[in-house]
Amino acid sequence: MKTPLKPKFQPAKIANAVVVGGMIAFGKTTIAESLAKHLKGSKVIYELEEQDQLADLLLAKMYERNDELLYAPLFQLYFTLNRFNKYRKECNNKTPTIFDRSIFEDWLFAKQNIHRPSIFTYYNHLWNGIVKELIFKHGIPALYVILEGDWELFEQRLFQRNRKVEIDNFAKNKDYFKNLYKIYGEFIKNVCYDFGISHCIVNANQSVESITKQVLEVLKSKNLDWEII
Repeated sequence: MKTPLKPKFQPAKIANAVVVGGMIAFGKTTIAESLAKHLKGSKVIYELEEQDQLADLLLAKMYERNDELLYAPLFQLYFTLNRFNKYRKECNNKTPTIFDRSIFEDWLFAKQNIHRPSIFTYYNHLWNGIVKELIFKHGIPALYVILEGDWELFEQRLFQRNRKVEIDNFAKNKDYFKNLYKIYGEFIKNVCYDFGISHCIVNANQSVESITKQVLEVLKSKNLDWEII
């Protein structure tokens, strides 16, 4: 009797990395930098880099919403490909790497910003291929830190950090921000469940020290080969 054919299970690889994710302005970069101070030899990979003028241009054009059918897809494609390139290069260094947001969150931004179904279908196909390579070749993060908070915290933090492109175009994007906020936290949690990513949910309306301490406690419990200082 022949053995019935069964699909071969391919477990996800675990990368030497942490991702800090969450809604815009919830303090991802600040927390990533704080964690890096306590993980010996670690480095932070930033979402936005000062020298990346193209990213700045596309972000501004998207927020201005004057030609979003053109600039929103360009923005999302550029960010997704750029982020994946950074992740595959840096996610398995000898010491931990901390990423400011991840490619998983890019899909949510794209869903909210790309309004032509044919273009989103193309993006979705591209994203799925990239994620498949990420999971099985490069690895999912060892921990996904999900920052959560209320709408009032979002508005407070957004205006507090005072990025001109966000402030100048806030009225044009308020509905976009609200729609994003409503689904952001649940989306990331579902992604972690779907892809088997270990995660912790942290209230962003706490001090940096308190959040850092909570995340480090989770990392200690995972018995990773990382030196916490």
